[in-house]
Amino acid sequence: MNTVLYMGSGIVLFFILYILARTLGKKLTSQMTLFDFIAGITLGSMTATTFLSPSVSLQRGILGLALFSGLVFIIDHLTLKSLLVRRIFNSEATVLMKDGRIQIKEMKKARFTVDELIAELRKTGVFSFTHVEAAVLETDGTVSVLKKAEAAPVTPSDLNLVTQTAVFPYLVIMDGKVVKKQLQKSGFSEEWLQEKIIAAGYPSVEKIAAGQVHPDGTLYISPI
Repeated sequence: MNTVLYMGSGIVLFFILYILARTLGKKLTSQMTLFDFIAGITLGSMTATTFLSPSVSLQRGILGLALFSGLVFIIDHLTLKSLLVRRIFNSEATVLMKDGRIQIKEMKKARFTVDELIAELRKTGVFSFTHVEAAVLETDGTVSVLKKAEAAPVTPSDLNLVTQTAVFPYLVIMDGKVVKKQLQKSGFSEEWLQEKIIAAGYPSVEKIAAGQVHPDGTLYISPI
């Protein structure tokens, strides 16, 4: 295989793997279940074999990737429809703590040590077992923690405070350019945005790295 053909095969496989990963969804690039992890590793291994092994043709490698991706897609679809299939491929969450007590039997089944539990609790801001009502090892390997009522932070509802609905701001300026689609969604015009920019002391949008507008008209600006 000559150098040009070799490089061309690598480029083709790169884009095919990228397209397949996008098609299979965000789970392959975020918190993964065991099945998602195996699927991701297998796709990468098949791609490497097709690229590096002269005995595997590009066409055969692409066919293998397509067939395996199709199988993963079908199984993912079945997990949405069937609880049995979901349990087989995604397993079930494991209760590590219940009613403030460590569930030793469940910990052993999951091969999860107390040290690991302490580390996961710290990630959620909990440093004492006395503050934990329940802890669950999720199928993607993360630990969800329910704090005891006396250890949970005070919320506005606890104080009977009236709050407004939280809304997302819109990124209307990025890298010195107006993001017109986001600006349109925000309900403000380019003329309004330009006035805000000038009032903030910036001669033009080119001097702004990021601009975020809130529904109330507040504009956050980060200069270049």
